[in-house]
Amino acid sequence: MDKSPYAPYLYTNYTPSASEVLDIKDFLTEPLARLSTLDAEIQQLSLTMFVLNHQRHALSKEIEAHRALISPFRRLPLEIMAEIFSHCLPTDHNAVMSVKEAPLLLGRVCSAWRSITLSTPHLWASLHIPTPTPDSRFGPASVRKMATRCEAVREWILCSGKIPLSISLYTLDPRVSFKGSSNSDSDSNSQEDMESFGRVSRQIIPFSRQWKTVYLRAMESSFTPFQAMVKGDVPMLESLSIVNIPLEDWEPQTSSHAERPWKKSSGLLSAPKLRRLSLTHFSECLYNLPVRWSRLTHLKLDEEGLNHLESLSDLRYSHVFRVLKKCPLLVSCSFRLGNSESDTRVPSNSTLSPSQYALTLPLLEHLSLSLSGRSDEAFLKYLDLPALRHLEIKVQKEHRGHKAPENQRSVLMDLLSQNGTKLKKLFIEIWAMTEDVLIHCLKSVPSVTHLHLNNFSSGSVDEEIAYCLTPSKRNRDYLCPLLEEFHCEGSECASFSEEDLLSFIQKRHVSKYKNGGVLKRVNIIFHRNRPENVKEFFGSLEAVLDWEDYINLQFRGIGYKIDARISVESWLGHPTTTVDVKYVRGSLREYVIPLPSPRAGLDG
Repeated sequence: MDKSPYAPYLYTNYTPSASEVLDIKDFLTEPLARLSTLDAEIQQLSLTMFVLNHQRHALSKEIEAHRALISPFRRLPLEIMAEIFSHCLPTDHNAVMSVKEAPLLLGRVCSAWRSITLSTPHLWASLHIPTPTPDSRFGPASVRKMATRCEAVREWILCSGKIPLSISLYTLDPRVSFKGSSNSDSDSNSQEDMESFGRVSRQIIPFSRQWKTVYLRAMESSFTPFQAMVKGDVPMLESLSIVNIPLEDWEPQTSSHAERPWKKSSGLLSAPKLRRLSLTHFSECLYNLPVRWSRLTHLKLDEEGLNHLESLSDLRYSHVFRVLKKCPLLVSCSFRLGNSESDTRVPSNSTLSPSQYALTLPLLEHLSLSLSGRSDEAFLKYLDLPALRHLEIKVQKEHRGHKAPENQRSVLMDLLSQNGTKLKKLFIEIWAMTEDVLIHCLKSVPSVTHLHLNNFSSGSVDEEIAYCLTPSKRNRDYLCPLLEEFHCEGSECASFSEEDLLSFIQKRHVSKYKNGGVLKRVNIIFHRNRPENVKEFFGSLEAVLDWEDYINLQFRGIGYKIDARISVESWLGHPTTTVDVKYVRGSLREYVIPLPSPRAGLDG
């Protein structure tokens, strides 16, 4: 644009006269024409760019399509593709019949993948089969759904060829599925559940010779097809879990469905290769079942599926003992003992004398107990477990309206005194434990590396316990010197201070007082209100650390499960100790995911 005679007045508040307005309009004639020309050129170039972009996109799409033809992935051998697909399968449960998960999801990508999926038997080697849910019962639609599911089960198993199978057949708990139903409806629903379980059972039983792992969960009288199996029907079976859902304790109308006994010739229970067995709520004598007990390496009794059926367990240690005597090869064992008010007194007519309860299981490494307080549990102290490395003990807080008896403490102390020397992992869930009892228990496990304490009453883990766990010049014989992981959770469990916590983790971070382990992980729940400013609060405690260590505090991006994450690191290159802290007030049941918690120490 040429030099304007009005340049000095531009961008000012100057008001031109009438003659000057005409001069300005005359001056702008040429610039306006030039602007119009530029707009036309821009429009033409934009059109050209649009055409070129369209051509480029089409050409790029064609090039990528050709590149896809020479992609290395297309030239992968089918065996490699099948191996990749196998890593898409779930690892913590059997595969489900859902198009949102492998293997069905893989078959919906393209015809080539579908062909590979259908021709790879091990992709179909596991299957979880739930019976119809409550909202799908009754009417023609339910019948069609059941028929479709049965056919799908059969087709799925046929895809597996002849390879070993892992199958889980699951029926919903009646307390959940029948909630809000009338008595007559509940009885009808339970009968339909059993019939549905039977229909699906008839689809999988013809393939029993391929079974390797089987999980069955159903109501009483639903297991008839499995009870009828004979020797030779399950030659490959290695793992079996049966959860029997009893009905008589909650619905009188269903009490007529009496549980049928397992025959002494049961081919399922007497499978020749069976090594892992889990039985829940069997009303008949366990030791009379036709199980090859002497071959078992893993055993669970009344352990599975009982989160909401706790009151139904009627298992006694005297019964378990007779089973354990037959299982010399056990490596892992779990059982949940039942309770009744009349059973809490000292037995006067036990069929076995205390000396007859002496038992050695030389290979047992993992033991999980849920104690009820029955009198015969006192005989657990006669168990000799020289290979025990992992122990979990739970004691019911109350059962059928009455509190668990006091002998739960002595049972725990006796068991640890007998078998705690070489223990590496200890999990305790027990109520009303005193400080003295807890210290006695911890003194019995000098080699423990993982310690989990849960559901202690108020003040159970206080400053004194923290002091006993914290190394110092005055406390060179501190408890659990090899500790690597420490969790303290439950209602009002941790009652020590944050200062004690930081002292504990720092002193444990680099132990100068013994050939101890290095603390790596701590999780703790403080049963008190969260400080208003957690960052400043913990920052003010940093002085407790020695010169070679320093703290990293993290408060954001750690999720709602915890309020603070403390990392204790060392300038000397020692491993980092990570501490997660959570503050709760009120019952932990108010929180969706309760947090494991750590323990603290007292600066000495």
